[in-house]
Parts: sequence; C-alpha cells; structure tokens
Amino acid sequence: MKKSILLLFATVLLISTTATSQITITKSDMPQQGDTVRISLGINPEIIDLTETGENYTWDYSGLIPFKQRIDTFVSVGEIPGGSWFQYISDFAVNMAGTFSFPGTGISQPYYYYKSSNSAYKNTGLSFTMDNTPIPILFFNPDILYQFPLTYSDTDSSNSGTSMNIPGTGYLLVDRHRHNTVDGWGTLTTPYGTFDVIRVKSEVTEYDSVYSVSQGSGVGLPYSYTEYKWIGNSQKVPLLTVRELIGESGIIVEYRDSIRGTLGVNEKQSYLSNLAVYPNPVKTKTVLRYNLQHRSKVAISIVNLSGKTVWQSPVKEMKSGLHQTTIDMQQMSLPQGAYLIKITANNNISTVKFVYFP
Repeated sequence: MKKSILLLFATVLLISTTATSQITITKSDMPQQGDTVRISLGINPEIIDLTETGENYTWDYSGLIPFKQRIDTFVSVGEIPGGSWFQYISDFAVNMAGTFSFPGTGISQPYYYYKSSNSAYKNTGLSFTMDNTPIPILFFNPDILYQFPLTYSDTDSSNSGTSMNIPGTGYLLVDRHRHNTVDGWGTLTTPYGTFDVIRVKSEVTEYDSVYSVSQGSGVGLPYSYTEYKWIGNSQKVPLLTVRELIGESGIIVEYRDSIRGTLGVNEKQSYLSNLAVYPNPVKTKTVLRYNLQHRSKVAISIVNLSGKTVWQSPVKEMKSGLHQTTIDMQQMSLPQGAYLIKITANNNISTVKFVYFP
C-alpha cells in the first residue's frame, strides 16, 4: 500500500511538472531586420469562437483551411524611398502592397515601420510614393502593439496617429486609440503546428480624415475593430491573428504557415499583377483593376470568408494589358461584411479583400 501511494504521488508530480506552463513574451520573440515569414489566409473562420479563452486553455483550430499565402519580409528602412525619415525611430519596415492599394492615384510602395525595444514593440508610421515622390507619415505617438514583458492579465493603452499636409493633394488626419489585454494563455493548434501561446485582445478605435484639394471636399471615416493575436516564443509574428470589424458580419483570419504548393503567393504571380479594388469599403459599386501579362481566359468571382462563392462572372477571353471591371454590389443582395474577389487567369488564382458596407 505504501508503495502504491508513493507511485501515485510520483505520477501526479510528473503530470503537474509537464503540464503547459504560462509563457512570457519579450523583445527576443519579435522580428528582426532580414526576417521572412509566410502567412496564410484562412477562409472558414466559423470554427473559431472568440469567447473561448482563459488560463491553461486549449485552442484547437487545426481545421482552418488556407486559401491564399503571402510572404512578409522585414527590410532595412534605408532600402525604402522616404525611409530616411524613419531611420532614428524605426528598426525595419514591411511592404503592405498586398493590404493597401490606391489605383489611379499615383500612390504606390506602401510600407509600415516598426520599432522593437526591451520595453515595447511599436508601429511608428508609414510611407508611400506619390507620382514617384516619397511621402513619409510619422506618427506623433507610436502605436504600441505590445509592452514587454508581456504575460497573462497584462493591460495597456496607447494613443497614436498623425496630421499632415500632402503636397499638391490635400490633408490627412489619423487618430487611433488601442487598448490591449492579455486575456488567455495555453496551447494553440493550427495547420502550422501546436505551440504554447498567450492571447492578446486589442480593441482599436480609429478616425481617418482625408481632404482633397483638387475636389475641394473631404471625408471622415470612423473605423473600429477588435484584434485577437495568439503569440508564441521565437515566432516573430503572431501564430494566429483574427480581426473582427465592429458593426459588420464576419471576421478575417490569418496565421503563420509553411509553404503549401497549391496556394498562390502574390510575389510569384506570372499572369496577373497590380490587382486592386476601389472604392474600398464598397457602398454600391466597385471597380476591379488588374493587369494581364498574357492573353488569358479570365473568370471573376466573389467569395465570402467561409469560402462560399456568392457571385461569379462568365469566363471571357481577354488580351494582355490593363483592364477594369465594374461590379454592382446592389444586384447581389449580400449582407454587409468582408469578402474576397477572386480572379482566375489561365488557372492562376489571385485575390483581393474588400468590405461591403451599404
């Protein structure tokens, strides 16, 4: 009997010492200049319940279906037009061309800049070129994404943004407030693997205002969302990010992933380039703009974030060059929310995200 009791005690001790332990996130877990990571977009977010969290929690999202991939590369600010403005306040930048597009405006090469220190990881601003002229936009206060060391139950808030004149174009105002809470820790499983993580919930409210000199008018856009990020040690970027737009249906899911041969990556598209949709968000009609490298059979469809095709055009033979297609959203009777436009050119698939807000 005494031997059985000792064996039982040893078993309990072994279980308790090998159970998942809470991790702490520091600067060493963030990206550095030269790092490259691969991100997949998941199109079946209905398997994610954002209310599921807590201490020593198990999140099993192995059923996520990757739909599209991109490669994020953290480059030196000295390599970027206009990057010299950020060299003393930023460590590196990431090309955001796959997220932001401004067709017909002469705007290109959008970059976000970041600073990583022992105390925090911050977004310090952005830049782009307009008609080949660099336009740097430095935040008067950086957007603090994480404060270190980051561990369960931590909370913090920051205010960031900018106000500036854009030469010959107009005026830009960005006013952002972020509130972060580490609301869970445990184990996360995605198609990429299983990892010890903490979960950071970020509630963001933003107001963007743009005034155009040429049109003599401006527009103000209130924009609120909640981000959930599952972060692991030595992973550089969140293993899973879920963005929920306030007042809209649907969520956007991205996760760190390995290469998947069946998915296209923007940098390697051979048939189609300069894919963009505008205006975005869409109220009534939107214009899809793209450049075909070769004569192709082209099909266009709209897919919701669950992967269901909700609209599709006939297949058309199209010559190489720049093309524009107007899509009337009012004819589809779709609920407001986030969608993907998928364009197939000779079996090469490209996608662009937009928000429908009638």
